[in-house]
Amino acid sequence: MTRRRSGVGALVALMCVDLLAAPAPPRLVLLLNGDTVVPPGALAPIIELFDRYPAVGAAGPRLHLADGAFDWACKRGFPSPAASFYHMVGLGRLFPGSRRFGHYRLTYLDERAVAAVDSVVGAFMMVRFDLLHEVGLLDERFFMYGEDLDWAFRIKRAGWRVLYNGRVDVLHLKRQSTRQNPRAQRAFYESMLIFFRKHYAGATPWPARAAVEAAVHALIAAASLRQRLQPAEAGR
Repeated sequence: MTRRRSGVGALVALMCVDLLAAPAPPRLVLLLNGDTVVPPGALAPIIELFDRYPAVGAAGPRLHLADGAFDWACKRGFPSPAASFYHMVGLGRLFPGSRRFGHYRLTYLDERAVAAVDSVVGAFMMVRFDLLHEVGLLDERFFMYGEDLDWAFRIKRAGWRVLYNGRVDVLHLKRQSTRQNPRAQRAFYESMLIFFRKHYAGATPWPARAAVEAAVHALIAAASLRQRLQPAEAGR
């Protein structure tokens, strides 16, 4: 099933509800962005992971951008408070081989490896259909970002594995300008706040929790300010 970047959770939920009620539901479902180009033969080695390893609940390939650059989102660690902090202050770039400092992007993992990861990206995310009864569908509270991370978190929490196959290449034509778009940045930070509150806040001591909340709210406010100023700046 293909998806758009907005309303993803609701759209996929509608599709999956229909599939769950089908007399002969599929064995696997594929979450696939409309801005991906899947070459011939790319699906078979991903499907093979599910056949070979019964404990695999989700899997995805290596994604690259139109300029050939590696899309780091295709293999990720969960954005825990520590992992997010190390990433934001640049320790992951300084020490890419460190499992501690490079956990956010799994920089220590060879991009051509076949390995267990925390999450693959929703632009191409194949999921074992049977586990939907156990872990549920995409959380509709997430907008544009984070719904795939949340899904992978619940999949792993239920005891399933998430595998990344770096030997399979898929082109991801996402716009490079999106990362600099204040609206997209705000949506990203808001989604990360939802993810933190849902999965980490309860186990985080209150001083650290307050610090995380304050930091993310500051980032959201900064992105909102840039969004309001952008039309004025563009007109100069």
